[in-house]
Amino acid sequence: MQRGCVYASEKSGAGVGSLVTGVVRDVTMHWKRPAPGNFVSYREIVSLGLGGMGNQFTMVLVGYLALNAGNTLLGSTIGIRPVHLQVMLTIQTVLNVFFYFVRAKIVDNTRTKWGRFRPYIAFMGIPLAVLSIVFVFLPFQTMSYRDKLVWVFVFAIAVSMISPLFTDTYSELQTVISPNSEERAKVLSINSIIYSAAPTLTGLFVPILSNLTGGYTNINTYRYVLAPVTLIGLGLNFFTAIGCRERIVTSSTYVQKVGIFEGTWMILQNKHWWLRTVSGLIGFLESATGVLFGWIYIYSVQDMTMYGILNTVMGTASGIAMFITPFLLKWLGNKKLLITHNVLNIVFLLILIFTYRVPAIMFLLLYFNSLVNGLSIVYNQVMHSEVKDYQQYICGYRMDFVFGLAGMVTMPISLATGYVIPYVYEYFGLTTNYDVLYDPMVRNTLFTTLCVLSVIGAVLNLIPFCFYSLSKEKHQNIIRVLRYRALFDDYESGSFDPDIVKNGVEAVRSGLELAESPVPDLKAMRENVRRLRGEKDDTALSEAKKAYAQARRFAADQAEVGIFMEEFNKFDSPEWLRRVEEARRLLAGGPDDLARCSKTVLEQARALPKRTKEERVARRYDIRRAKAILRAGRRIRRYYPNGIVKPSEAQLQAAYAMPDGTGAEHKARNQAVRAIEKQFDRYYSCITPYTEAQKLVRSYETRDEVVAWGESQYDKACDMIRAREEAENEKRRANGKKKNRRRKKEDDHEEVHR
Repeated sequence: MQRGCVYASEKSGAGVGSLVTGVVRDVTMHWKRPAPGNFVSYREIVSLGLGGMGNQFTMVLVGYLALNAGNTLLGSTIGIRPVHLQVMLTIQTVLNVFFYFVRAKIVDNTRTKWGRFRPYIAFMGIPLAVLSIVFVFLPFQTMSYRDKLVWVFVFAIAVSMISPLFTDTYSELQTVISPNSEERAKVLSINSIIYSAAPTLTGLFVPILSNLTGGYTNINTYRYVLAPVTLIGLGLNFFTAIGCRERIVTSSTYVQKVGIFEGTWMILQNKHWWLRTVSGLIGFLESATGVLFGWIYIYSVQDMTMYGILNTVMGTASGIAMFITPFLLKWLGNKKLLITHNVLNIVFLLILIFTYRVPAIMFLLLYFNSLVNGLSIVYNQVMHSEVKDYQQYICGYRMDFVFGLAGMVTMPISLATGYVIPYVYEYFGLTTNYDVLYDPMVRNTLFTTLCVLSVIGAVLNLIPFCFYSLSKEKHQNIIRVLRYRALFDDYESGSFDPDIVKNGVEAVRSGLELAESPVPDLKAMRENVRRLRGEKDDTALSEAKKAYAQARRFAADQAEVGIFMEEFNKFDSPEWLRRVEEARRLLAGGPDDLARCSKTVLEQARALPKRTKEERVARRYDIRRAKAILRAGRRIRRYYPNGIVKPSEAQLQAAYAMPDGTGAEHKARNQAVRAIEKQFDRYYSCITPYTEAQKLVRSYETRDEVVAWGESQYDKACDMIRAREEAENEKRRANGKKKNRRRKKEDDHEEVHR
C-alpha cells in the first residue's frame, strides 16, 4: 500500500510490465498485513469496496423513491407533479430534523462487538430493500391522484427514516478506517474504483433489459429489473460488515460526551465547515444537467441499447478519475484540485450549451465532465475528514454524527432554493407526464435553460473556496497538535498507549525541527534549475529539480508550523497565563460555587475593552467562559439542589466488567453501562467549567515533564510496537505453515486415491 503512491514516479525505463509486477507484488505482500506505517490491508480495502458495491446496488431502487423533480419513476411513470414532489420533500426535510436526533442517539449509544457502524451496514439494507420492492408492486394504475400522493409520501418518509442508518454509517466507516489522512485518501480512491463497478454494471444492463419491460417510463422495469439488483446488493453488504475494522480510539473508562446542541454550536463556529456548506447551498444548480444524458436517449434518440452501452463507457470516466485523484491530491492539494475541477466543469458546461443537440459531441463532453466530477468523490471525503480534524483542534472534542445535525441549520435556504428546478420543469409543461419532451422545440428550450442554470451554479459553487485555507500542510500541523494533546491526556490518565507516546514524541520532534531549521532559499534553487536547464546537464538538472521540490514542500510545511508552536508555547503568553490564574480562582471555590455565580460575571466580560485583536480574543474567551459558568449553575440548581454528588466510580467499573459472552449478557451489560454513564453525563455537564479549569491548570503545571516523560518512554513504546508487529507476523507465519501442511495432506490423500 505504501509503495502504491510512488509507482508513477519510478523510472520510465522500468516499463509497464515492471509497474504491473510491482503492483501485484505489493498487493500480494500486504494482502492481509498492512504495509509498515499503514493501518489497512488490501483485503480490508477490497471488503470495503465490495460492501460499497452492495450499498450502490441496494440504493438503485431506493434512489427512485427520492422526492426530486427529475425522478423518472415518481414523475413520468407514476405521474406525480414536480411541484408536489418538492412540497413533499419540504415536509420530509422538516421531519428529518426529528429523525436525525433519534438516529444520532441510536448510533452514538451503539456498543457492539462489531463497533458503532458495521451492524447498520449489515442489516439496515434489508428493510430498505423490502420497502422499495413492495412500493413498485403497488397497483398505481388503478389509483386516483390523491391516493398516489398518499402512498408516495408514506413510503418516502419511511425510507428517509431508515436510509441514513444504512448509507451514512457506511460513509462514516470510511472516515474511521484509518487515522492517517494520506492513507485515507488512498483507501477511498481504491475503494471508489471497486464500488464504481456497481453503477457501471447497472448502467449497462438495466437500460438494455428495460427494452424487454417497456423502458424507464414503464413500472415493470422497476419491478422485474431493478428489484433483483437491490436484492443482490444486500448480500454484498456483509463483506464490509465482516471484513472491515473501525479504528476509533475507545476507552475502557468513562469519556465525557458533548451534547448534541452544544456540539452543533461548536460546529457552527467552524469556518471551513461553513465554506463547504455555503458552497453546496449556492451551487445546487450545478447538477441541473444531471438528467440530460438519460432524457436525450429516452426522448430524442430513443435507443435504450445504445444508452446502456454509452452509460457503461461513461462509468469508466469516474473509475479513471478516482484512480488518479491520490496523485493529483499529492501534487496540487485539496483546494487547488477543487478549483481546477470547478473551472474545467464550467468550461465543459459552456460548450455543452451549444453542442448538446448532437448526441455524439454531447456524449464526449459529458464523458470529460464525468471524468472531472469523479475527482470530487475522493477529495470531498478527504476534505470532510480534514474538517472534522480541524473541528477537534479548535474545540477539543471529536464529533462525527453531530455534523449532520449542524447541516440542518441551512435547511430553510436549501428548501427555498429547491423549488427552482420543479418550477422550471412545470413552466415547460412537465407536470404529470413527461411525454412533452418528445417535442424537439420543448426539449431543446428546456435543455438550454438547464445548461445555463448549471453554469451559474458552477460559478457560484467556486466562490466560497477562494476563502478556504485548510491546506495539506496546515492539516499536517493540526495533526501534530492533536498528537501532542493526546500525549498530555495519556500522561494525565496514568495509562500507557505505545502508539500515542510514539506519535506524540515524533510530533514534537518534527515540529521543533521545522521551527528551528533555516528557511530554504527557494529563489536561488529555482535559478539553479534554470541555469542547469540551459546547460543541458540531465543528471544535475534532475537532482536540482528533486531538491527544489523537496525544499518547496519543506518551506510550505514550515510556513504552517506556527500552529504547532503556538500550542507548544501557549503558556508563554500573558493571555494564557491570565487564563491559568482565572482557572485557579475557579478551582479554589470548588464546583458547588458554580451554582452561586450571578449574571455579574457575564456583564463584566462584556464590559472588557475590544480595541485591539488581542483584546477582542480575550473578551470572546471571557464571554464564552461566563456563559458556560451560568449554564452550569442553572444545571446544578436543577439536578443537585442539595449539593453536587459524584456518581460511583466503582459502579461504573463494575458495569464495564460485566460478562459479555451471550446475547442476553451483552444486552444487560449495555443497559448497565448506559444507565451509569447517563449519571456521569449529567454530573460532568453540570461541572464542565470546573473540569476544563482543572485540565488547563494541569496542562500548565506538567507541560515540561510531559515532554520529558514522553522522551523517556519513547524507546519502550517503539519496542512494544515492534514486539506487537513481530507477534502478528509470527501468528501469520504459523497460520501459513498450518495451511501448507493441510494442503500437502490433501495432495497426498488425492495421490493415494489415484
